[in-house]
Amino acid sequence: MSDFLAIDLEPHRICGVEASVERGAVKIRKSFSLDVPESISVDDPQGLGDWLKGELRRQRTSASQVCISLPREDVIVRHLETPDVSDDELPDLVRYQSAAKSTIPLDQLTLDFLPLPRRSDASVRDVLVSTVHQDRIKRLRTISSSAGLELQSVGVSSVATAGIVALEEQRLDHSDGEVAVAVAQHGDRVEISILDDGHLHFTHSTQVMSADGPQTPILAEISRALVALQKRLPNSRIVRFWMIGSPDENTKLADAIRDRFKCDVRQLDPFQGQGVTLGCKPVDDPHGAFGGPIGQLVSHSLEVSCAVDFLNPRRPAIKKDYSNHKKLAGVALVVVLLVGLFGYRSYLVAGLEKKVAQATTDEKDQKELLEQLAPQVDVAESVGEWASSRVNWLEEANALTDTFDGTERHYLTKVQFGEGTRKERGTVTASGHAKERFDVEGLNAELMQRTDLEVNAKPIKNSGRDGDYPQQFDLDLKLKHAETETAE
Repeated sequence: MSDFLAIDLEPHRICGVEASVERGAVKIRKSFSLDVPESISVDDPQGLGDWLKGELRRQRTSASQVCISLPREDVIVRHLETPDVSDDELPDLVRYQSAAKSTIPLDQLTLDFLPLPRRSDASVRDVLVSTVHQDRIKRLRTISSSAGLELQSVGVSSVATAGIVALEEQRLDHSDGEVAVAVAQHGDRVEISILDDGHLHFTHSTQVMSADGPQTPILAEISRALVALQKRLPNSRIVRFWMIGSPDENTKLADAIRDRFKCDVRQLDPFQGQGVTLGCKPVDDPHGAFGGPIGQLVSHSLEVSCAVDFLNPRRPAIKKDYSNHKKLAGVALVVVLLVGLFGYRSYLVAGLEKKVAQATTDEKDQKELLEQLAPQVDVAESVGEWASSRVNWLEEANALTDTFDGTERHYLTKVQFGEGTRKERGTVTASGHAKERFDVEGLNAELMQRTDLEVNAKPIKNSGRDGDYPQQFDLDLKLKHAETETAE
């Protein structure tokens, strides 16, 4: 049995639990919610850690190991398709393809991923990749060290919460295409996750003006998440919603969801999840905020399908070293082989000389044939280049519109199409404004998923021209030739 602290770390609020964790059981001994003073800056991890150390002393916690869950909006999560390889080959392949898609060098990021079930109608493997900047991990280590704690794991709040929901979903019967949606609202923060047969396929977060405000923006975000999912799972349909929190939390939102989506709505209190027992009275704060911390502890106790840990990411299995046994067997084999090796050598040499002579003759014939066909090949290549350079700009504009996936998070002020060259079919340049920097990074990530585009990432500027959309960005896209796509 091990004692852990698990906390959800927001800029102005920290909530968490202290628990004893063993195989199959998490016993919560204490829960707490702390408001971070305005005098402590999020850019001062040393100061935040010193303050947290004093607060934990006042809470009379004794655990020295800590698990931290980050809000969903602090992490980049993207769907990725890889070739259908074994589980042992998957970690290296995911890192390779993530490096190709990311606008930030991979050596500056920490990465973990969730492998998704194989689809019978697809020849690829689907994974859900999560990345966070290494500077954020360094700050978390500083905070933990200053608070007198040993950092054990760093996860994502929405993913950890989905792990609790996945355990509940495993108890239920499922049919093909049935999906469940988990909604966790605590304060202005809303996290939405979609699960298919207990596996996390989509997770998203948004901010609302007030927890007591209208439910329409949240319903719109849920609908947007479902539309995004149906691009990959077109036959999916919602059968169930899970509202994360105590029974008296978010009742208005639950009623609005039931009216809009006409399906079963269930309440799931993280303090009463599978494998969790209470040894104390939970705090009076909304329990939805504790889904991440408790989910982190449950993933240490039970085998869950939804678990991301940036400190201990998925890696290829370590193969056992049988080198000593192989050496002994090899020595015996060499002794036997050497006896017949020299007699067999002369036979092989004669055969190889005959093959070399035949290969030389074949090479000479091929060169003569290529010289005869060279003029025809030049004509065919010229015609092919002319045909491939023609671009249906209406179709390309529609394809780009689908990629931009109309959202209120950003807008374009200028789009310009240009003629192609021998290296590319055409060019597209655009300018626009966005609310947040990560909105632009997310748009670039979406564009990079298109294999027929080469995206030249441009610096993001804080122009201040539009108060609601301060981030100014430029897009520089090149439409690649078909042969370039195949070669890549």
